[in-house]
Amino acid sequence: MAVKELRLPFHKIKDSQKITDVQERAFKEAGLDMHRDELTGEELIDDHDRKERVLRVRGRRTFIDLGKGKRT
Repeated sequence: MAVKELRLPFHKIKDSQKITDVQERAFKEAGLDMHRDELTGEELIDDHDRKERVLRVRGRRTFIDLGKGKRT
């Protein structure tokens, strides 16, 4: 899955008690799940010029079993 970029304005995340709710809502709006999808490496960036936090998120990886069937 491609990397999606989420931008959270500082004014929405300034209260440390509400930041998780704001992030969960942003993930949900982007079609992601905060508990299953992962941030790519060091991709949590605070952009002070635009007053936003930028999160780059890689979606879930799906693994397909290409096994040869049951082993006996």
